[in-house]
Amino acid sequence: MSLLVRQKEYTSAAFPPELFDETLDHLWDDPKSLKACSLACRAWVPTTRLHLFRTVLLTSLSSTARFSALLDSTPDIAWHVRKLSITAQYSRDVDHDNNEDNAEGLRTIEDDGWVNTCVGIAQRLGETGRVNTLALSRMRWSHLESSTKEAFKGLFKNVRALFLFEIRFRTSGDVLEFLDAFPDLDELYFHAVSWDHDSNTPLVPTPPATNNASDWLSMQPRFGQKDKMHLTYLFLDPRSSPTLVTEWLLSHPLEKKLRTIQLCWREMDGTKALGDLLQVSGSSLERLQIEFPSGIPEEAVLHNHLSLAHNTSLRSLSFGGLDVSAASSRAFLSTHLFPWVTQMLADLRSPLLHEITFELETPNVSGLRTLDWVSIDQELSRREFIGLTVRFYVDCNEGGRGDNVEQEVRKEIEERLKGFKERGVLRVNCI
Repeated sequence: MSLLVRQKEYTSAAFPPELFDETLDHLWDDPKSLKACSLACRAWVPTTRLHLFRTVLLTSLSSTARFSALLDSTPDIAWHVRKLSITAQYSRDVDHDNNEDNAEGLRTIEDDGWVNTCVGIAQRLGETGRVNTLALSRMRWSHLESSTKEAFKGLFKNVRALFLFEIRFRTSGDVLEFLDAFPDLDELYFHAVSWDHDSNTPLVPTPPATNNASDWLSMQPRFGQKDKMHLTYLFLDPRSSPTLVTEWLLSHPLEKKLRTIQLCWREMDGTKALGDLLQVSGSSLERLQIEFPSGIPEEAVLHNHLSLAHNTSLRSLSFGGLDVSAASSRAFLSTHLFPWVTQMLADLRSPLLHEITFELETPNVSGLRTLDWVSIDQELSRREFIGLTVRFYVDCNEGGRGDNVEQEVRKEIEERLKGFKERGVLRVNCI
């Protein structure tokens, strides 16, 4: 009798629900297993749905129709969506105006007409207020219907991370108005965003007097009432206009929360705006990755537009795109290349700095000798940088990648930074 009682107690014992949740959490990236679990036990459905529908990717008319039907049958699914990604593709069309694009006389255009069918999805997800990440790719914002844009605005108010990739607008003013519809942005990724016309062109019905973002925004009365901008991460690529976005940021009251800036700055006449952004970021900035493919004007170096003196909590600094072969043909006030590098190093005041990275491209080892190694070694050898790690990634595109080339590159850099080697850690890699 006692044996039967013990067997009954054993078979009726239940595992803690936390154990089930932890097990299901390990399957977060395994949709097949998650679907099987949701069919096996009703109690597991909420957790499996959270993982299955946390990220929704729409890439075509058919995928949009399927998800719309799913929301119609099970409206609660909308409450599980945290990231919405809408990605159009490119199609080939006859280019009647310019047949020189390719041999077939074709041009690439965005196949984004189906995005207008996302209205219902955008409205439902906007009502939940749960979507915190939005990714838009390969679409023409100006070609969307007004109802579609309005539906998306319901989503924008709760988005904290915005990814834009190859998005086209009609005017630069449209870009600023679009960005200003996101009041709670923490992270902004700006990849290859473009527009057809500046806002001061006659093509705009009510043109502002300037293309400057600060002046444009000052003409919009609603922007004066905005809360403070509290970005923590900013990424700007060279195919966009970093100046436009930077001036947009500076036109808003900024809280000092911007911890990471990663950008490729190609507009030589806009370095003042970048310097202002670095100054406003102040002690909140911890990671800076910067690249100047077009170089820096002499004025920016003379007036020290790019000072890092205010960034007293900087932990890592990276100089990218230092192409010796391309820069050697440009004229600078210094006889050495990349004078802004030594200027920014001289301004460093952060006791928390632990790593500096240089990404160099040179046709041969001798190209390395054109840098101002004396100044670089002098700045890196400062007492406050004891224990600092400095990494060089060198692309010898014409010298090959044999052991001899790597040894020569490593020897050249180590010989030039003897003072720093005694105080810090030097790492040199050929890529």
